[in-house]
Amino acid sequence: MLFDPRPKEKKDELFNREEELEALSKYVSSGSPIILCLGIRRIGKTSVLKVFLNENNYPSLYIDARRLSEIGYSKQGLYRLISEEFTRIRGRFASIIEYLRSIKGVSIAGHGIELNWRDKGLSLSSILIKMDDYARDNNTVFLIVIDEAQYLRFLKGHNKIDFRQIIAYTYDNLRRVKFILAGSEIGMLYRFLGFSNPSSPLYGRVRDELLIERFSREESIEFLKQGFSEANMSVPEDIIEEVVDLLDGIVGWLAYFGYKFLQVKRADIVKQILEEAINMALNELKKLNDLSLTYSHVLRAIALNFNTWSTIKRTVEAWMGRTIPSKTLYRILSNLIDMSIIDKKDGKYVFLDPIYKEASRQL
Repeated sequence: MLFDPRPKEKKDELFNREEELEALSKYVSSGSPIILCLGIRRIGKTSVLKVFLNENNYPSLYIDARRLSEIGYSKQGLYRLISEEFTRIRGRFASIIEYLRSIKGVSIAGHGIELNWRDKGLSLSSILIKMDDYARDNNTVFLIVIDEAQYLRFLKGHNKIDFRQIIAYTYDNLRRVKFILAGSEIGMLYRFLGFSNPSSPLYGRVRDELLIERFSREESIEFLKQGFSEANMSVPEDIIEEVVDLLDGIVGWLAYFGYKFLQVKRADIVKQILEEAINMALNELKKLNDLSLTYSHVLRAIALNFNTWSTIKRTVEAWMGRTIPSKTLYRILSNLIDMSIIDKKDGKYVFLDPIYKEASRQL
């Protein structure tokens, strides 16, 4: 179902991403050990990854790094996610168990696999070495797929894991293990990995990059038409075109609109559905206030078209009743760009998602 709001897992549920799937296949079979899958929020990265993994028979661990915010940015939290993934795939790749048995600190009992994070003899590199052996013996590639990989940056610190070191070791020593790192905060992911930072373990490493683009206007119209056709529903052309013009090719919002419209089946509900989407985005943006209330003022200024450096600074200072240091404003704008919320074009700051722009007007 095209309008299923959850990430797609089957190829026949995925609309017009054949080129992206082919690119991933090429990169895995003959490309760099590091593959980046990049795109703004709700653009369909997770769907592309899940369909690729389900359509191909590569042994893989799929880790959503956002879960670390719930269970802890720690060695214990990371090992728990890896344990769960090995347990999940053991039925499909049963012989992996024999490779894991020989690793100190790995327990296999019943249907579960557990990594003992307290065991000092257990390391991620020792696990990856065995997965490299498994992949070589089975003439395949073992994939470590990490969604929203920019969250791995919070693992760094005293008694924590610098995941970049793990990737660098694998890059240099293991020919049958590859990483696919997906991120919606593109600048944050680049900053964390540090390909251009001489102090980073990944400095200068070659990587393949797949950018998941938004749909064109024509693709967006066809997506909605096909989705409504699946449900045997006819929707007036003017409604479809109005929604497409508002949502600017972002498939997650298009699917959300289609899903909600099918529930109510009324043409007068379009505005309400879009308001619901704006409220979702608004709740996400409000979390930035945990960093600084200035973020909300900056976003609202840009949304109201005070979108050059000087007009943003004057507007925010007027609202806050105090001077904002240029260094502070630069840092906030840089972070918003790295979070893939805004971009800078021709000297002006612009939103990458029209729903986020509308939400920012309400901050």
